[in-house]
Amino acid sequence: METDCQDFVNLWSLRHNSRSVVALIIAEIGEHACSFTSFFIQHISRSANFSTHLCAKQVSTLDVTDCWMGSMHSFLVTSLMADSAEASVE
Repeated sequence: METDCQDFVNLWSLRHNSRSVVALIIAEIGEHACSFTSFFIQHISRSANFSTHLCAKQVSTLDVTDCWMGSMHSFLVTSLMADSAEASVE
């Protein structure tokens, strides 16, 4: 799993001794991670994770009852087009 949150990567690496307020969430992720043959978390720069960052930022402002099924939000189209353009240049 890739994330642009270095704090989360640090919490994950210390999860067995964590007394963080998110320790239960990290433990739950650990339980789900056992379902995979291999699972690791690594930090990547926000610029390399731009579309995901935009999605998380957008979702954090939504009501929990919102649903995106059947609709394509403009912020998502824009970020995916930017990723596609960047990938074609490389």
